[in-house]
Amino acid sequence: MRQGPRQVLRTVKARARVNAWTYSPRAFESLVDSSIYDEDVQRAFSTASLLETHEHPCSGSHYVLQGFGMNEEPLVLVCRLQRRLIEIVELYWD
Repeated sequence: MRQGPRQVLRTVKARARVNAWTYSPRAFESLVDSSIYDEDVQRAFSTASLLETHEHPCSGSHYVLQGFGMNEEPLVLVCRLQRRLIEIVELYWD
């Protein structure tokens, strides 16, 4: 699903407002290992800006977003847009 930068941010923020996201197994491990909480992810989505877009032949577009967690630290989210959800593929404190 290829969208322009503004539309990607609009879509991501709308889905995040209703908690419509899921974590890949790798992202979930990072979440636990790095002490990142759902509240940090929610805030990062609401304050996000689009840094990069990566095209993968098998899995489609991946969007690299950067926002801020509850502690005001930069949080990077690598996401894929699915039909009704955001899949967080990777996340880390920047």
